[in-house]
Amino acid sequence: MNNILILRPQAQAAELQQLLAQRAEQLQVPVTSQSASMLRISEYDDPNYSLANILAEQWHGAMMVSVNAAHYFAKQARAWAPQAAMPRCRWFAVGPVSAKAISDVVQRPVCCPWRQHNSDALLALPELQQVEGQRWLIIRGHGGRELFADTLRARGAEVTYLEVYQRQSQPPTASQLSEWQQGIDTIMVTSAEQLGAFLAAVPNDSKDWLAECIWVVASARLQQLLPSGLSRRVVVADSAASFAMVDAWQQAIQLTKEV
Repeated sequence: MNNILILRPQAQAAELQQLLAQRAEQLQVPVTSQSASMLRISEYDDPNYSLANILAEQWHGAMMVSVNAAHYFAKQARAWAPQAAMPRCRWFAVGPVSAKAISDVVQRPVCCPWRQHNSDALLALPELQQVEGQRWLIIRGHGGRELFADTLRARGAEVTYLEVYQRQSQPPTASQLSEWQQGIDTIMVTSAEQLGAFLAAVPNDSKDWLAECIWVVASARLQQLLPSGLSRRVVVADSAASFAMVDAWQQAIQLTKEV
């Protein structure tokens, strides 16, 4: 519980590491943490749509799936449609972190679930129950999840994707893996893509180490994605927000003490 690996890009992990250090000091628990991303994020120019045309159209609702989506959408808008106004529609996000990033870009309020921050909670919002005949825009990475769009379509909406970034595998080096195996006892993960890339990069002879680690994951969906041999010591956070991950880590400490 004292040596934590956070599967997140360094910039996005900084706040979580700071909150972990503060909570550890309050609890008088010695903790070290480090972050590593299994994915390299880069810009993607969607060949199917013109961003200027997208901005000129009328939408009933829109969402960006992540902070990365907000970042690259804003970058492309500045480069390719600097005079265009952002769509004046209802904007949605999965959680408060992405909601703030989106609001900074579109300069409008952004709605997200209050307690649990995942696609299921977002789709349960009252505002998303009656969408028949509406036009929705989803800004995401290349080849992202289909759940949100499929559900809106099933409810009668017309959904358009704009893909603004792409992910490329960035596996750890052999020396990194060796260092982690010798010292890391807790792994925090907030995205299915990071988890999948990490598990794919770890050789079979290291799986015993992973089975001994405490896993702090951002959703029940991530818990379900863990192989059965790694799912014995898992704590599920309320969301991917840093404060929620730290609360789940503290819960893991309490459970360990009780055992």
